[in-house]
Parts: sequence; structure tokens; C-alpha cells
Amino acid sequence: MKILLLSAILILIETLSVQAQNIRVLNGSSHEPVKNVALYNSQRNLATLTDTDGMANISNFGENDSIFFQHPSYEPIGFLRIELLGMTDVSLNKKIILIDEFVISATKSRENKKDVAYQVDVLESSQLMYNTGQTAADILLSSGNLVIQKSQGGGGSPILRGMEANRVLLVVDGVRLNNAIYRSGHLHNSITLDNSILDRVEVTYGPTSLIYGSDALGGVIHYYTMDPVFSQDSGRFNFQAQAFTGYSSANSGKVAHFNMNNGFKKIAFLSSVSYKDLGDIKMGKFKNHFYGDFGEINHYVGQINDRDVTLGNPDPYTQINTGYSQLDILQKIKYSPSKYFDWIFNLQYSTSSEIDRLDKLNDYNGENLKYAEYYYGPQNRLLTSFKSVIKKDNLLFTNMTSILAFQKIDEDRYTRKFDNQERMIQEEDVNVYSLNIDFFKLVNSKNRINYGIEVSHNLVGSDAFYENIVNLNTRLADTRYPDGGSTSWSYSAYGNYKWFINNKFVFSSGARYQLGQYNSEFLPDGMGTLLPYNNIKINNGALTGSLSMVYSPGNNWKISTIASTGFRNPNVDDYGKVRAKDNLVTVPNSDLKSEYSYNFELGISKTIEGYIQLNATGFYTLLTDAIVRTNYSLNGSDSLEYDGEMYKIITNSNASSAYIRGISMSVISDLNTNLSFRSTVNLTQGMNKSENVPLGHIPPIFGRTSVKYKMKNNITEMYVDYNGWKEIEDMSPFEEDNDEEATIHGWPGWYTINVRTTFEISELFHLQLAVENIFDAFYKPFASGVASHGRNFIITIRANIN
Repeated sequence: MKILLLSAILILIETLSVQAQNIRVLNGSSHEPVKNVALYNSQRNLATLTDTDGMANISNFGENDSIFFQHPSYEPIGFLRIELLGMTDVSLNKKIILIDEFVISATKSRENKKDVAYQVDVLESSQLMYNTGQTAADILLSSGNLVIQKSQGGGGSPILRGMEANRVLLVVDGVRLNNAIYRSGHLHNSITLDNSILDRVEVTYGPTSLIYGSDALGGVIHYYTMDPVFSQDSGRFNFQAQAFTGYSSANSGKVAHFNMNNGFKKIAFLSSVSYKDLGDIKMGKFKNHFYGDFGEINHYVGQINDRDVTLGNPDPYTQINTGYSQLDILQKIKYSPSKYFDWIFNLQYSTSSEIDRLDKLNDYNGENLKYAEYYYGPQNRLLTSFKSVIKKDNLLFTNMTSILAFQKIDEDRYTRKFDNQERMIQEEDVNVYSLNIDFFKLVNSKNRINYGIEVSHNLVGSDAFYENIVNLNTRLADTRYPDGGSTSWSYSAYGNYKWFINNKFVFSSGARYQLGQYNSEFLPDGMGTLLPYNNIKINNGALTGSLSMVYSPGNNWKISTIASTGFRNPNVDDYGKVRAKDNLVTVPNSDLKSEYSYNFELGISKTIEGYIQLNATGFYTLLTDAIVRTNYSLNGSDSLEYDGEMYKIITNSNASSAYIRGISMSVISDLNTNLSFRSTVNLTQGMNKSENVPLGHIPPIFGRTSVKYKMKNNITEMYVDYNGWKEIEDMSPFEEDNDEEATIHGWPGWYTINVRTTFEISELFHLQLAVENIFDAFYKPFASGVASHGRNFIITIRANIN
């Protein structure tokens, strides 16, 4: 009887353990949880995925099942179900060279990177967590394939293949950020995204107008924020929290972040808040003395007895007026009523302090500085979106994703000249409404289709006035954009077909049509007094397409070719702006048309499994009707009085043609499970063929080389960033490359040596240490108004609660 009772108890315990057993999947070397590991049986009729904690419930698997663990970045492994009964953890070994990495942004659907012809860089959550960049622009530098321009401390304008600003498309969680006033010069809106809550970033290089429409000429930077995580067990509440705080010495920067996940079986909530307080940037002191005080900040403007005075900077290597602060808030709610539906509500809000324009505040007018004040008012960005995902296969689609979004953007500019009591205030408000519906149809194992529609509507309001700083009296001023308001509508539809011909060839083709409508009004007693017309109406239709082929001849070779077209509709900033810079003033142009690009690229990749991967991509892009700055006359005059001064007139016009060509190369080598090596180099050239002058925004040769060593509780990386010379004769004559901020010979070359390390103190705490620019080199990134930081000590403490 006792034996029967004991047997019954043992059977009950075993049964309960089978019913409730969870397995945690860990990285074999770092012992970090691995999410999105697929667990399935040999018949593939049972499957599950690990969550962000690496946890998976295997209760549904039968006692005699074999369970296989698979992830693109790790070697697969399998166990008998009975072998897992006494186990709590499973360790996976990372692949030496990753061949099966997936990408999403290229077609808006998940696919294997080896089947994609485009050059795509992926920054995964593990890389982002240990990235020392302080903004969503800075973190992109770790790719080694793009350049970041900065006009001020609170700035960051990505340059992809010689294209910048409104020729590069920014996307967050499937919502395009580019709006009707994204400018063509240098654009710093990427810093309004919170880099602390990002789960993934994908950078796709080259024209991708087929999938994304207007503006995607240089490429697409797609930011993916974290999603709420459900509980995999209906009886278990999934609570997770992450927090970190950090300090950087070069700008006395303080950052703090906290996020919290509350997950139930069908509904989950993710809340996040981040704050950064970054001080004035201290530049490097080791410089070529041939250039004297180049880059140093010798003076700044203060007030004595309510009068502006030029004061000496006690430390010319400290860039006064480069500090700022920023607050970011995110709230997501995810609800899945069944396995076929996901609904996600997404709220993002970002606001900053005033952000000074250092590149303006260091301009001189005689012995005094030209401006006493030049800054952006608090930059405010609000985004709300509702995303619906249907995952039930039918005749029309396998997956359907729709995103309805609203954005509100406030951009204000404040300028006051030295010893002038009147401050000019220009206020820009943009409301953006958008709808995207994207379909994916898996026809069969060899054929798949992506198609969709997009509608967007922009409302732009622009006001300006002078305010007396003494008596607060106001009077009207010239607005930056049409003072009667501007509206835009965009309608587009696309389709893309992918054919897996055999195990060697993957063919893809598609087309997109987009119609853009713009309308701007100039008030008769305002901007209309400057112009020979009172409104601008632009209607542009554009048909673009793409053909690509991926050839995998064997032995881990990959050869890809792309022939594609791209376009960009001129926006309000292109055709309707009045803006003074240096000795030039830009005025509206009612005859502006869309610019087009015709792109051809060839990519070659060779992987020697277990040793090294070599990649090279060459491209040639022909721009027709390229929107560039040209000399202009208004009412028979080539000069215009603006804000009390005379300026030479220029405008944005369509040049007949321009070209950009270049090559990007990389070497990746995971020498063993602990040691890895990566190096990139990029060379780009561009020419405005109409004017026979260099094209603006073309960076010099640049790249990054890094060596990373991983141990059980430690990751250490040493890396070198390098940038060649940009000679003055290779720069645009229309000041797009900020030659007034360079030396008389152009932009000097530079390199920095940096090291960072991470220690796992416990399962709860991680400590990160870094020293950037170890040798305190002085340098200015290409076309930047602010010098980069000198030697910078960084410390960050992270906590994870699960």
C-alpha cells in the first residue's frame, strides 16, 4: 500500500512538472537570455517562442516528443522531451559567422538577409544596450557605414551615400517621420527619438522608394521601439523592469532611464521614461597647431547692465552653448484577442530644453559676435498610432498590417543680433495624419507578394514676430514658410513580387505610383509683398520601380544586383522657404518639380564558414531634376533686404543632372566564440553636372574597425573611427558643406581610438565603462559646426528585474 501511495505521489509530481515546465534559453558564452528562439517538435505541429527573458513553456509538448531549439544567430540543438524534465536552462552557441540574419525594413516583412539584394545594417537590442551613443543619431555610428553631421550639441543629421536630411527617410515603428518641412540642409529630428527604448534599428542603403515612397533616395533608417510582452502562462503575471543611469565626463552628461512591462495572457503594457541632461561639450586638445585656434570658442555673448557684451571664454576648448536636456515618454498597449490578431496602441512624446545653434553663435561681425541669441525653442514631438496585425491566411493575404497615425511637431527658432533689443521668433507647427496598409501574401514556397497603400496629410502653420526684450512690445516679422498656411496630400500604392527560382537565384521586381499635392498661400500684406505671386500649387505624380537578383552560386558566395528608381516630391521647405544664412538668402520657387534617381548597384559577399566574411557593394546613382541651390533674381534684383541686412538671393531649383557613386566594403571575422573582428570603409563621390561643381553632402572616405572579446561575464571592445580629408576644392560652392566652419584647406582628416567594457556583476546588475577618444584628439565631423568631444570617460549602471 505504501509503495502504491509513493508511486502515485511521484506520478503526480512528474505530471505537474510536465504541465508547468518552463525552460530558459541562454547565450552559451555571455549567459544572457535569448529571445525569439523557436522551439518545435519533429512533426512541426507544436511550436513556441522564448520571451524577452528567454523563457518558453514546453507543457504542450508530448512526453515522447523531440524538441528542437532554433534561432538565426545560434547553432540549432535538440533534446528529447524526457531529457528536459530535470533541466531549467538550455545554452545555445552563437554561430561563428551569421548567415541567416533576418531583416524587416527592406520589404516591410520579415525575410532572411541572404535573400535581400539591398545593403542593410542591423543594430540589434544587445548591441543597442551597450552602445555609448547619447542620442538616436549617435548610435548609428556603430554601423561604420554612415556619417553624422552636427550643427549644435543637440543635433545629429545622418548622411547615407552622400544624401542627407529630406533625402533620407526616417521611420519609427512603421510611421514615416519625414514631413512637409523636413529641410534639405542638415536635419536633426532623429534626436527626438528615445534611443534607450529601442529594440532594433535597420539602415537600408540606396533608393527604396518602391516600398517607402518619397524621400527614400539615400536610404531608410527604421527605428523599432520595444513591444509589450505577454505572459506565456495564463496563471503567471509577467512583470519586467529595466533601469539605468550614466555619466559622461566630456559634457558632464547625466542620463537616466526606466521602463516597465506588465504582461497578461492577452494584454500587455509597456511604459518608459528617459531623461538626459547634457552639458557643454569639451573638445579634444591634441590638434595640428598649423591651424591655430581653429574650432576653439574664444568668445561668447553675455549681458552687463542690460547691454550685450563680448566676453572671453576662460576655456576655449569648452564649447559654451552646446548643452541641452530632453525628456522622452513612451506608452504601448498590446492586445491579442486571438492568435490571429494583434492590436498595438503606441504613444510617444519628446520635449527638449532650448537648443543653441553653435554654428551661428560663433559667427563674428567685426570685433563682436554677430548673434547674441540663436537657438531652437523646445522641440516637441507627439506621435500616436494604432497598429492592427491580422495573421490569418486567406486568398488575399497571409499577413495584413495597418497603421493609423497622428503626429504633432513644434519647431520654433529664436534669433537676436548683437546689441539689438529685438528678438525674431519664428514658430512652425505641423500636424501629420497618415494611414498605411501593407499586405504580405505567401503564395507558395517559391512565390511571395508584398503590396500596400499609403495616404498622408500635412498641415503647416508658420508665424513670426519681433519681440523687444526690454519692453516686450511685438511687431510682425517675415515667416520662414508661407504665412497663409500650407497643406499637402500624398496618395500611393505599391506592389512587389519575389520569386525563389531555385536554391541559387532569388528574383524580385515591383513598382509604386505616388501622387503628391501641395498648396501654400502667401498673405498680401506679409510674404506676398516679396513675391510676384500669392500662392503656390504643385501636383506631382511619380512612377518608380525596382528589379533585383540575388545569385548564390555555392560555397557561401552571394552576388546581388539592383536596378531601381527613386523620387522625392518637393516639400514646403523646398519650394516655400525664406531663410538667411551667411551672405545668402533663400527665397521660394513656384516652378519646382520632383527629383528622380536612377540607381544601379552590385554587391558581392563571400563567407568562409567558421572564419571570415567579406562584403563589397558598389553603386552609381544618377539624379535628374535634382533639387540644388542656384543663384536667382527676384523682381529683377539679385539681392534682398532681410532682417535688416542685404543678402544675395538663391533658390532651390531643378538641375538637369547630378551623380553620386561610391563603394562600401566590410570584413567580419568571428575568430572563435570569444573573439570577433569587424572593419568597414566607405568612399563616395558626387558632382552637380549642370553647374560642373562638386555636389554637397558628400563625405570624405570614412569607416570603423573594431575588435571585441567576450567572456562569461564580460564583453570588451576596442574600436577606431577614421575619417579622411575633404579638400576645399571638392566642396559645394553653395555652402551646403559649411565651408565657413572648416579650415581654409577644407575638413581635416582624423581618427579616434576608443574602448568600452561591460561587466555582469550579478543577474540583476551590469556595469559599463568606456573611454572614448583616448588620445584626446581634436576633430570636427564633416560639415559640422560643433567639434566632437575630447577624451570622454563614461560609466553606466544597469538593473534588470524579471
